[in-house]
Amino acid sequence: MKKFAEYIVMKRALLIILQLIICFSLFSQTEGESFFRTNEPSLAVSALENEIKNGNVTENTYNYLALSYFQLGNYAKSIETFELGMKQPGANRKILYFNEGTVAYASEDYVKAENCFSLALTASPDFYNALLNRANTRLVLKKYNECIADYENYIYNVPDDQQRPKIEKLLSYLREEIRRQEEEAVRLAEEQKRLEEENQRIQEEIARQEQERLAKEAEQRAIDAERRRKLLEEVANSLQQTDTMNMTAGAADVMEYDYESELD
Repeated sequence: MKKFAEYIVMKRALLIILQLIICFSLFSQTEGESFFRTNEPSLAVSALENEIKNGNVTENTYNYLALSYFQLGNYAKSIETFELGMKQPGANRKILYFNEGTVAYASEDYVKAENCFSLALTASPDFYNALLNRANTRLVLKKYNECIADYENYIYNVPDDQQRPKIEKLLSYLREEIRRQEEEAVRLAEEQKRLEEENQRIQEEIARQEQERLAKEAEQRAIDAERRRKLLEEVANSLQQTDTMNMTAGAADVMEYDYESELD
C-alpha cells in the first residue's frame, strides 16, 4: 500500500503537467494565451489580466490565467481565478473544475480536490481522467471503498490504459487493507466488550464488598449496643439490691415488751 501511495505522489507532478494541457487550444488567439503557451507565466498573467479588464475574454482566458498563477506557485490566486471563470457565460466548467481540482490536489487540499473532480464528472460523466484523479484523491483521504469503486469504474471504461496492471495491483492491496481494517474493527469491538464486562464484574465486586462492609459494621453496632445495654442493666441491678444484715428499723420501730404484765 505504502509503495503504491508513494507512486501516486511521485507521479503527481507528471499528472499535473498532463492535466494542465488537456484543454489547450491548438492556436492561441490572444497575446496572453501566446505567453502562456510559450511557458512565460509572468507575462501571461499581466497580459491576461489586461485582456479581462478590457473585456477581451475568450473561453480559455480564465483557465490560462489560473494555470499561470499555478505555475508561479500562487495556488490561492489560481483557485480564486478558476472560481471566477466558472461564473462567466459559456464557461467550460468541466475543464475548469478539473484543473481547479488538480491545483487543489497539488496544494494538498484533498477535500476540495475531491469535490472539484466530482463536479467535473457531474458536468461530464465520461470524463475518465477526472474519475482517475478522484480515485487518487480518495486514496490519499483513505476513503478506500469509494476509492476502489472509482478505480474499478475507471479500468472498466478505459480497459486499455497502460497503468491498468498497477491499478489492479493497487486494488488488491486496498481490498486487503479493507479486510484488515474490518478484522481490526471486530477485534477492537470484542476487546471493548471484554473490557466492559470486566469493568462490570469489578463494579459488582466493589458493590458486594461495600455491602459486606456495611453489614459487618451494622452487626458490630448491634453487638456494641447489646453490650452497652447489658452493662447498664447490670449497673442498674447492682444499685437496686439491699443487704438484710444491714437493715435497721430506726428508733420509732423499737418494740417494747411488758414482761411483768405477761407474768401476771
